[in-house]
Amino acid sequence: MKKHKVSRFFFIVSFIGLLFYLLYFTLGLAFSRQLTTIARYPLTSLDAFISKPILVVKNSLSELRHLNNTFLENKQLRKELRKQNLSQQYFEELLAENKRLKNLLSLSATVDKWVSAEVISRNPYQWYDSLQIKTAKKVLQPNSLVLSGEGIIGKVTSANRQAARVELLTCGKEVNIPIKIVDKNKIIYGNLKYFQIEEKRMLASEFNSNEAIDLGAKVYTSGLDGETQANLPVGKVIGFKNSSDKLKRQLLIKLFADFDHLDNVLVVGIEK
Repeated sequence: MKKHKVSRFFFIVSFIGLLFYLLYFTLGLAFSRQLTTIARYPLTSLDAFISKPILVVKNSLSELRHLNNTFLENKQLRKELRKQNLSQQYFEELLAENKRLKNLLSLSATVDKWVSAEVISRNPYQWYDSLQIKTAKKVLQPNSLVLSGEGIIGKVTSANRQAARVELLTCGKEVNIPIKIVDKNKIIYGNLKYFQIEEKRMLASEFNSNEAIDLGAKVYTSGLDGETQANLPVGKVIGFKNSSDKLKRQLLIKLFADFDHLDNVLVVGIEK
């Protein structure tokens, strides 16, 4: 009986000791983890504090590279587009010049004596007043008419073997070129007088008849002064200022020629 009590006592003591051991082990492990977490937190915070600006800088550099690449791509695209636009513009200019040359060639077939010439000088401040042409070592007769591919543009005022000066119809001065108005089956004769700069039209008067003329009637040179050649295109009738006196009657004429684009011309007349 006494042995049984001793055994029971040892069992209880051993059980209590085991409980204390397990409790100590569990609490120690938890406390150790807590200490590790507490010790690691400042290091983690410090790492985050240091790495965040670095990450911001890296992201900023990446954005800058992206923006720079985009800028370079846009610059290249603009360059290619500009080149394409210039090529298209140059092509259109060549087509327009080719058309003017064809018109000039067709016009040359209708006149007897002519010399081809190239416009070599035109003052921007006197764009619609005069220009100079290269005459291929031929001295031209003063008052010879000068034509573009569409119609007459002016008269030669002076010339030498290198160049000639052409006074344009649009200068506003009185030109006194004899003309004829062709309207269906009737023709009247008069004189081309001067260009009305504000209205951008030519005025003609001193007609031989008061016969009615329709709008759109074609105007040509008549050659009745004995110096200029006949049947050169001038323009078309766009208005009237009638008078009982046929000599004071006025017709308003839109010129055929394009005075903004003059590069190659014909000079019609007799050489010196």
